[in-house]
Amino acid sequence: MPSRCDLCTAIDPTGAGGPLEHHLHADQPRTIVRTPDATVIPTIGAFVAGYVLVVPTRHTTSIGMLASAERRAVHELTEQLAERIADVYASPVVGFEYGFNLPGGRRIEHGHQHLLPSTAGPALRRYLGWHLRTSQVDSMEHLPGGADQSYISVFEPGHPLSLYPVANDAAPRIRLREVVAMLDPQVDARRWDWQSDPCADLMRRTVDDLRGSVRDRGPLAGAGQR
Repeated sequence: MPSRCDLCTAIDPTGAGGPLEHHLHADQPRTIVRTPDATVIPTIGAFVAGYVLVVPTRHTTSIGMLASAERRAVHELTEQLAERIADVYASPVVGFEYGFNLPGGRRIEHGHQHLLPSTAGPALRRYLGWHLRTSQVDSMEHLPGGADQSYISVFEPGHPLSLYPVANDAAPRIRLREVVAMLDPQVDARRWDWQSDPCADLMRRTVDDLRGSVRDRGPLAGAGQR
């Protein structure tokens, strides 16, 4: 039997959190926010404090493959978290997704939105625009919804969502974490690879920083659940 998806395990409120939980202190929840349609968790390889993943509740290869209402819910939660991250870290915020729909094409096949405090948003858009065709949509509700339509999306608060179509092909593939780490002058670009450097110290700081912010300032639901 194939092993369970790491992200399904991480957001499951009924059990242990798998690899994610191993990097947190025993008294730290692995969940920062939980709603019916999505959960916010710290990410292994958080090369800056405040780096989180917005993970849909339903297992799916990309956010675009969700039902329209689920995509809208993920976008709304991303907007709310971006506001908190910007406030807590006094920083611009960027989000991105590699919406890769090729079965068996990546180790973690559960669509998720990366979200972090970073100045790299405009540079990331330019970089991708040099390499890929670009379009814009109002929100994640309008992401491509076909299994044959892989894409990259870039989110910045107050801007339309930028879309870049990519082939359903495992290689070559742009490593967005590496690009963002390279484009942000405040980031140690050597820490981009989560498998070689989980950045556990920054993961734990992220949980403490954002859990307190969400709990104390509402209205986000379900803060601090395990």
